[in-house]
Amino acid sequence: MRASVRRVTGADLPLAPARTAGPFTPRRTVGHNTRLAERYRDGRVLLVGDAAHVHAATGGPGLNLGLQDAADLAWKLAAELQGWAPPGLLDSYHRERHPIGERVFMHSQAQIALMAPGHGTTALRALVGELLSHEDNLARIAALMAGSDIRYDTGCPHPAAGGFAPELALTTADGAVRLAELTRGGRALLLDLTGGSLGLTNRAAGWKDRVDVVAAECAEPPAGALLLRPDGYVAWVSAAGEPDQAGLERALRTWFGEPRV
Repeated sequence: MRASVRRVTGADLPLAPARTAGPFTPRRTVGHNTRLAERYRDGRVLLVGDAAHVHAATGGPGLNLGLQDAADLAWKLAAELQGWAPPGLLDSYHRERHPIGERVFMHSQAQIALMAPGHGTTALRALVGELLSHEDNLARIAALMAGSDIRYDTGCPHPAAGGFAPELALTTADGAVRLAELTRGGRALLLDLTGGSLGLTNRAAGWKDRVDVVAAECAEPPAGALLLRPDGYVAWVSAAGEPDQAGLERALRTWFGEPRV
C-alpha cells in the first residue's frame, strides 16, 4: 500500500504497525459524507441522483434511489416541454422524492451505526439479528432497502394506489404479455383487467395522445382497472365492476392535464 501511494501521489506516506496495544477505532469517511439537498428544484435547476443526495454506499441504495429520481422527473419534465403538464406537476418531483431521500438518509446512517465497533453496538447487532429472524420484519426491511415500500399520495383512496405497479402476467388480443413489457414505451397506461368490458378507451379518449389504453385478462386481477404513470406508479385503481368515472377523470386531469377536444 505504501508503494502504491508513492506511485500514485509521488509522496511517501509512512505506514507502520501500531505502537500501543489499542483498542483502535477505525477512522473512515464512510457515512460521514451523508448529505441531502434542501430542495430538488430551484427555478429551472433540478437536482437528480448524487447531485441531490449522497450517503453511505452499503447495500447500494443510491443506485435505486437515483434511478427512481430520474424516472419520476423525466416524464414530468417531458410533460412540461410538450405543453400538457397540469399546474404543479413539475413541483411534485420534490414533493414526492425528497421524503424518499430522507428515508434513505435515515436507513443508510442506521447501517453505518450498526457497523461501528464497541460492545454496545455488538449487542444492538445481536438484537437486530433476532428481529430479522421473523419473516414480517425481514420483509419490511427488504422493502425499505429496495424502495418498494414507497406510497405516493395520488388522491385515490384505494390501498394499491400510490405504490409501484405489481408484476402481472396478462393476456391481450395479441397474446400473453407481462405488464412490464406494456410500460416500456414510457407513456401512461390505463389497463382494463376485465378484458375490455369497462369501455375505458372511450372514457379516456381525450387523453389518447399521452395515455395508452390496453384491455387484458389476468388470472388473479388485483382490481378492475389500473391507471399507471410513466414511472410505473399506480395513480388510480378501480374495483371490480363499473369504474368510478369521476375518479378516473380526476386522476387523468391531475396527472396528465386537460383532455384534447
